[in-house]
Amino acid sequence: MDSTRENWSGQLGFILAAAASAVGLGNLWRFPASAATYGGGIFLIAYLILFFGFGVFLLMTEIAIGRATKLSPVEAFRTLNRKWVIVGILGTLVPFGILPYYSVIGGWVTKYFAQYFFASLAETAADNPANDAFFSGFVGDFGQAFSFCCAFGGACFAFILMGVKKGIERSNKILMPALLILTVGIALFTALQPNAREGLKYFFIPDFSRLSVNGSFSPLLCAKTILAAMGQMFFSLSLAMGIMITYGSYLPRSANLPKAALRIGICDTFVAFLAGVIVIPPAFAFGGEELARSAGPGLMFVSLPKVFAAMPCTRVIALAFFALCLFAALTSCISIAETCVASVCDRLHWSRRKGTLVVAAYTLLAAIPSAWSLGFLDKADYVTNNILMPICAFLTVVFVGWVIGTEFIRREITADGEHPFRVYGLYRVLMRYAAPILIGLIFVTCVFVKL
Repeated sequence: MDSTRENWSGQLGFILAAAASAVGLGNLWRFPASAATYGGGIFLIAYLILFFGFGVFLLMTEIAIGRATKLSPVEAFRTLNRKWVIVGILGTLVPFGILPYYSVIGGWVTKYFAQYFFASLAETAADNPANDAFFSGFVGDFGQAFSFCCAFGGACFAFILMGVKKGIERSNKILMPALLILTVGIALFTALQPNAREGLKYFFIPDFSRLSVNGSFSPLLCAKTILAAMGQMFFSLSLAMGIMITYGSYLPRSANLPKAALRIGICDTFVAFLAGVIVIPPAFAFGGEELARSAGPGLMFVSLPKVFAAMPCTRVIALAFFALCLFAALTSCISIAETCVASVCDRLHWSRRKGTLVVAAYTLLAAIPSAWSLGFLDKADYVTNNILMPICAFLTVVFVGWVIGTEFIRREITADGEHPFRVYGLYRVLMRYAAPILIGLIFVTCVFVKL
């Protein structure tokens, strides 16, 4: 273990950094789209039950592994059991796979923010993001797409280069409060718009008739909703990416791990709910339920600019929204990049500066195919999120439940009795039985059914 490893200056610094990792673009387009697709209020109920009954425990588990070993994912699993180092390798492949294309998407957000901030919103397709051709024209121009990717990635790695306390922790103390303020402000504005009532009603009030087909309850629709909520929870909480193991390795043993995990999850869920308020009501008002259900780039970069164009204070609202997206993209990208840098430095015993520069060079080179082709970006996203992450999560819970044992995690969570862990019995059952089954179902669904 690395006794010289830098720690967070306190539990607040860790919570802000981990929450910043969890609060990303997935909250702003994936959560609202999933909620709209799977019944609104019904999806929220499923998500909350899974979050409090399952997600927080997995979050605690990954943080505990990092804090116990004080190492990045590969070296952490190597230390605990050399035969299971493959879990750490897979957990490291995920952020290395996500980082290049996430930087490209971060470049898109930077472009939209700059367009609303600096440019006059002309009626021509090349100048106004509300026109259909704006997004396709930008992503189809490799020079522009890659240039903005480099600008976004450069900002991310500048924070990484400054270190845990001066770079990551200090940036999150500014970016996270700004992100929360923007989220609350935009959510209040959209919720008070005319015709927002139907969208709010759909989003917050469960309508169980949506689980029926031809008037009869459909177990298949119910299962799809639960699995969609589970998949969103994994994606949203940054699980099975090695991020929480890495951040946990900087956490002092004196910190109350259960409270920290709960606060991180609540912050992430709060932002996701507000994102639903930002997206679903105006989408319902100006485009109906079908627009609200559109996902990925089509929602954020094509449909929402049209919605903003139909609202009062078009430029101000659009600028605030893409500033929110930029902060969310940057904080998440910093956490993904930090996991990659920590893994390289731990394995090769490099300095932080050398590791950061090498990972930055890799990121920009590996981003070229995604900046060149939207199809390649989609495939990279599918492989990392729908294949590697579920496999890594499945192996992690099997490792904890059946190899090192849940008692090891209990000792780390309680700091050998210093902090209470009153639901250990439930945790043990979840990690040994429920978690492997549920994660296995997610993997089978994602790969073979493609919800």
